[in-house]
Amino acid sequence: MTLGNRRNGCSPFFPFFILCPQFLLGIKSLPKPLLYIIYGLMAVVGLVAMYTLLNAGNPDSLLRSIIPNPAHDVYVAVLSSVLVFIFGFFVFFTRDREGFRHLVQLNADQIRKLRKSGKNDEEIAGSILAAMGSYSGYKHNMARKKLVIYLSEFQ
Repeated sequence: MTLGNRRNGCSPFFPFFILCPQFLLGIKSLPKPLLYIIYGLMAVVGLVAMYTLLNAGNPDSLLRSIIPNPAHDVYVAVLSSVLVFIFGFFVFFTRDREGFRHLVQLNADQIRKLRKSGKNDEEIAGSILAAMGSYSGYKHNMARKKLVIYLSEFQ
């Protein structure tokens, strides 16, 4: 997988390559220490974003020692807000994937039995969700689609 390759439709620029499907599907899970580092960065950058949003243009701001021109406060606020969004996206995406993988691993024996009895992944996903009390609706359909993807990866 190469990032920034125009042949696969990915943008070569930093904030936009995370929107590339090949990049997102390549993320399996984040190690716990890296996840905690991202949480810490989210908190620090979030505090910077909050402070700059509330004090943009203030001549007595704490940022004056770093950024002397008050007109640049807006750029700091926008950049820090975008970084918080990107960090949050990674955390949400990897946690979502981990939950479905864990669900498939917990039901591994039952999935193998259902496959031996001739059930396909759609039917297996439906039975797992039914056992969890989900029968219809938007969330049910989204969960079923994701579960089918993870069942197709499961051996």
